[in-house]
Parts: sequence; structure tokens; C-alpha cells
Amino acid sequence: MILLRWKIRVFEFIRNGDFIFYDKHKPGLTSEEKREIYLKNFDADTFLTGTNAVTLDGKLFNIDGNGSRVAPMLYGPRQVIVVVGINKLTYTVEDAINRTRQTAAPLDAKRLNKYTPCTKLDRCIDCRHEQRICNDFVLITGQFIKDRIKVIIINQEYGF
Repeated sequence: MILLRWKIRVFEFIRNGDFIFYDKHKPGLTSEEKREIYLKNFDADTFLTGTNAVTLDGKLFNIDGNGSRVAPMLYGPRQVIVVVGINKLTYTVEDAINRTRQTAAPLDAKRLNKYTPCTKLDRCIDCRHEQRICNDFVLITGQFIKDRIKVIIINQEYGF
């Protein structure tokens, strides 16, 4: 559980530091409070996130349920820092899509306690289930603002 310990320490550091932190994981948030956090992310100095896959030529691929992660990656925050484990590196965009749909999405749906077919089958069947988390497919190939997105690759497997 290296990822879990790392993630907890990062959140602990940010929560206890001298930062303004829009914490969507804070227990007890209402849907409206989460929406307010998602909107505030657009005006953040830094948006810290992960990604589902990174191609060897630097493209980022993500699948998102409501766009709250991918939207600020595309526009808004002055900088985006993406932290990724080596298990998310892929050769091609097609590999990135396959990795995300067949590995990351089913595991994320389980983490979110969804009752979609992929949580039972451990693979994507391109369902249309009402709890589907695969609603936004986003491929980032570049940005107009140079160096706005920074990718930190951890030389270990992290996340799914």
C-alpha cells in the first residue's frame, strides 16, 4: 500500500500547511459544496492531480465521470501538476485508451462503490449504466501556455 501511504501524506501535508486547499475528499460534503470546490479549481494557482495514462511521447489520456478532474487540466489553473507511476506509461494512444478502459476504470468504479458491469466483470463492456463513470474521454496533446502542465513520473507503480 505504498500509494495509500504516499497519498495520505500528501493530503496531510497540504491540509496542515499554509495553503488554500479545495478538499473534495472532506467528509460530509454536500453535492453543492463539491460543485463549489470544482468551480473554484478553475481559479487555483496549482491543480494537483493524477492521470489514467501517459504515452511515451507525452500525451495524457483520461476518462472522467463528471469532468471535475479533466476540466481544470484543460483550462483554468495557472499550473497543473500531474503525478503518475510508471505503470501508467503506454506506447501509443490506443494503448492508453485500452489501459484506462480495461484497468483503471473498473478499479476506479469499485473504489467509488459503483454497481456497474465493470465492477463485477473486472473489464469494460462500454455499458450505459446510470452509475457509469466513463463519460468524458479526454486526450491532451499539448497546451498553448508553455509548461503549464508538468508531469512528475514516479519510478514505481502507483494507482491504477
